[in-house]
Amino acid sequence: MYAVKALQFLDKEDLKCAICLERMTDPKTLKCLHSYCCHCLETLMRTQGKLRCPKCGQHYQLTKGDLKKLTSNEMINHLLEYVKKTESEKPAKCSNCDNQPKYNCPECLLYLCADCIKQHKLIPALKDHPLYTLDENEEGGKDEHNKCPTHCNKELEFYCSTCKKSACDDCKHVLRCFLNKHNVIPMITAIDDFNHNANEVINTAQGIKNRLQGTLDSITNDRADFEYHLKLCRTAIKVKEKTLIKKVKEKSKKLISDLEKLYKEKKEDVDSQVKNIDTKLTKVNNVMASISTMMNKPQETETLESHKTTINTVRDEILGTDFDKSFHIKNITPTFIPSTHLDEVMNTECIGKITTVDGMYKVDQDDEVISVTKGQTFAVTVSSLSESNACKLSAILSNPSHEESATDVEYQGNGEYKITGRCNVEGDWLTGKIIAGEAHIKGSPVNIKVESLGLVHTIGNISDYKEHRKENKVRDIMLDTDGCILVSSASKDILKFNQSGSFLAKIQVPQDVEVLNMHLMSDGHMVYSDFLGKCVVMCDNKFKEIISFGKGILKYPEGLTVNQKTGVLYVADSKAHCVFKFNVDDGRLLGKIGSEGSEVGQMNKPVDVTLTKEGHMIIADFANKRIQMFDAHDKFMRILVGCGKEDGKVRGPCGVTMDMDENIIVSSNHKLQLFDKNGVFIKRIDHEDDGLSTPGGITVISNRPRRVAVANHEANNVKIFNY
Repeated sequence: MYAVKALQFLDKEDLKCAICLERMTDPKTLKCLHSYCCHCLETLMRTQGKLRCPKCGQHYQLTKGDLKKLTSNEMINHLLEYVKKTESEKPAKCSNCDNQPKYNCPECLLYLCADCIKQHKLIPALKDHPLYTLDENEEGGKDEHNKCPTHCNKELEFYCSTCKKSACDDCKHVLRCFLNKHNVIPMITAIDDFNHNANEVINTAQGIKNRLQGTLDSITNDRADFEYHLKLCRTAIKVKEKTLIKKVKEKSKKLISDLEKLYKEKKEDVDSQVKNIDTKLTKVNNVMASISTMMNKPQETETLESHKTTINTVRDEILGTDFDKSFHIKNITPTFIPSTHLDEVMNTECIGKITTVDGMYKVDQDDEVISVTKGQTFAVTVSSLSESNACKLSAILSNPSHEESATDVEYQGNGEYKITGRCNVEGDWLTGKIIAGEAHIKGSPVNIKVESLGLVHTIGNISDYKEHRKENKVRDIMLDTDGCILVSSASKDILKFNQSGSFLAKIQVPQDVEVLNMHLMSDGHMVYSDFLGKCVVMCDNKFKEIISFGKGILKYPEGLTVNQKTGVLYVADSKAHCVFKFNVDDGRLLGKIGSEGSEVGQMNKPVDVTLTKEGHMIIADFANKRIQMFDAHDKFMRILVGCGKEDGKVRGPCGVTMDMDENIIVSSNHKLQLFDKNGVFIKRIDHEDDGLSTPGGITVISNRPRRVAVANHEANNVKIFNY
């Protein structure tokens, strides 16, 4: 009724899709609150390669699957249903007279003409009734446009496509058209044909408009991207220039310093030699002056002998064979030799060069920064607008020590490339330099954080967060649609944590239940095993019950999973010693797998079950201390993991799940182990001192890095590991 009342405030154009210009079918609402036909959004995204709201221009990164998950506009759906019903049931006459009806009153269930609606509004009890204006594209809407210009009171009934003329039945030229066997058709047919053709033109024009707008948006984005990289290049050039100038100045300063050092050494050497020679000159001059005063004085013979000895000593020093070596001023001339290599570089690349990347390669946005664990293979997707081969791309991994390792580049088709590699250094950042030709592509370098293996977080005592049945310990883990960790512990309290282990909220199940194991379905609904009710419950994201399974059949339901393709719910019952199958849509029992015993194919207290991509069942056979596999037709295949204390074996397996790489993770006794899909042991995930004590339910919470959460039952906490 709210939808009906809304019609009096609604323009009929609001019910039309702005893309196809027709009334909406299966309307979907974007986050900007604008609604369009679901198939129109699919067509728009397929033709443009992305989604842009035609009304407000907001961009969306959505896949075809995301479109199906968009909220349906229930108000518009109700309005469309009402309009369709109202117009299809429209009578030829007004409910009160013989005039053509133009309005509908949903309260009175009457079709009224313009005159009668006035009387309707005059009655106080009826004046506030919502009124819907009927479509004018029928007879009443055509009156003015379809009157004969010659015979004004006559409606146009014929159209001659040969003469391109319209006529009523009184027009004489119509007779000539019939006599001349022109192509004369009913006017309503001509109108329908014309409108059909016009709509085709409009749809074609709209498609062209959307394509042009998309291309224009792409060009605008490309220009903005080009200008952004232009700015980066300018900045890089300036930085390189300043760096080189700084280095040149530093080198010049060093050369000047070396020159000054050479000068200082030379000066000290010269000063020493000059001082020595001056000393000897002084002695010679003194001897010569003294002898001049003694001339004609034979009595000074003794003094003359002394001077003679001094002169002979000086003579022996300067005329000796080592005099030139001792007093020779070394002929060392400082010379500057310019670097020819620098000139060569300056004349070629100088400080660098500008290149462009052909094909507009770019790293997918989700892959620009990634996290992996040691030894984990990672994949980076690179796309291009042009079809080309993978040999144009190359990618090198380098760690902080500048040690480089190769990657594999594989062309996937449709302009998409997959670059894979492996990082074997824990805790370090590595950079993947992805190059097309000589230039880095958009989104490169890719930053890769390599996280350490093993225990990452521990969520403390679960009972501290509970109100109901605080004595019961943690049982299972599940990842919700928001990527948060939900923890169950045989109570109606469901605890919510983020992936870092921080507490977010406590959710209380509306029903009186004790939740053991949980499983999230692809449609957002959940199923959980209820210890109190001895059944399995399907619920919404608020844990409100939708349907229950197995009441009166199940004895102790624990681990469970759903095959979304076949619509089958699998429940491991530890007291019935089998796995039950139910129809997930109506709750019907479809059968059971296994019987009590220790032979192959038999079970003893099965506690958990998961599925492979092929639909094979993997069952944690607790008391038989093994992991068994059954095919999609419930036939025993093989024992995947046998009994034993050593790594690669299990004792008391409590939890089993598959990760994104189709590896099997098993919690058992006091350890957590990783196997491939054939049961071949890969490694132990935990360490002996990590404190695992009877681990139970497990769930993979991240693929990059590979991370798993474990319900550590005996210690009543949750452990999160990288593996």
